[in-house]
Amino acid sequence: MKHSFTAAVDCRDTYLTLFEMFDRAGVPPESNWRSMLLFFREVKDYHDLTDAQKIAIQVLLAGILEKKDYSEERLSAVLKEYHEILIKPYRGQVDSLVREASSAVASFQKMLSSRYGDINNLEEESVSIVSGSGDCDDSIMKLRKAFSRVKDLLEDDIRNLEDIAVLDGVTKITNRRGFDQFMARAIDKWLSESRPLSLALLDIDHFKRFNDEHGHRIGDQVLAVVGSHLKKAVQEFSDRNDVLAARYGGEEFALVVSGPDAGLLPAVTKKCCDLIKKFNFLIRDANGNVMESGLHITLSAGVTAASKRWKGAYLENLVDNADRAMYHAKNSGRDASVEFRPDEEKAFVPIVA
Repeated sequence: MKHSFTAAVDCRDTYLTLFEMFDRAGVPPESNWRSMLLFFREVKDYHDLTDAQKIAIQVLLAGILEKKDYSEERLSAVLKEYHEILIKPYRGQVDSLVREASSAVASFQKMLSSRYGDINNLEEESVSIVSGSGDCDDSIMKLRKAFSRVKDLLEDDIRNLEDIAVLDGVTKITNRRGFDQFMARAIDKWLSESRPLSLALLDIDHFKRFNDEHGHRIGDQVLAVVGSHLKKAVQEFSDRNDVLAARYGGEEFALVVSGPDAGLLPAVTKKCCDLIKKFNFLIRDANGNVMESGLHITLSAGVTAASKRWKGAYLENLVDNADRAMYHAKNSGRDASVEFRPDEEKAFVPIVA
């Protein structure tokens, strides 16, 4: 009982201190501003928000108290900023899924068109067999072969549809949908089995400029080459690990390692970036003639590991931390790999060969 009373007194004192701070900052009493500011202050305890979101909301809170603009117009603008903070982690994911869905629909339509022709051929072949003269048993055997052939094609289509759902059409590695599925399983193992989990995000430097200069056809070739290198990179890990190379979205890629060798991902990522940097890209015309050679690209990469201090939003926190490391690499001049260690004094650590 005494403990409960003490806790209640502490809580009261905390709120009295906050209200005094609000008074000094000129926050109008009996207004929506005070309720919203109290809510913003408590977001540090919301486990479904990422660390980056919590920091952004605290920055927003500090900005409100500094500017001291408590108009209705400013309140509306702050609520919009808060909304943007909440949806930011999902905006890129939705855009990526829309692109993948469009690609899958196009592939499915192409497949349907092909099978429509096969079914028409089956119809013509069946009519020819039935109307032709010959032994009844022989006709039945031919019909069975014809239907069996189309059945096999349809079964192949089902398997292909499963691949279309999780494979990126340009790079032929896992797409964002497949990445999300893999990460759900990896995080579950990390939580239930304490299985180490590391993520690297890699972004092609100045890719838009490269696309503008050389065209999307060449840009797609670059994406395919990067995907091929990443696919080889994850093969360096033993069977004790679950690994993934994926196109995360646009010119951004991901490497994931779930298993005892997850700590090796920074070195493998750096090695992969160095190999891609040395790759000699050729630009060929429609006839295959080399128009330009000696082109090179670089990548900026960020690597991080899952942290037990997280209480929720596990995937979002992992992606945010890898993203922060990647942008630290970009802001350091690009063509760099950086590891983010949030629990250490020096959080951003350059990865060297």
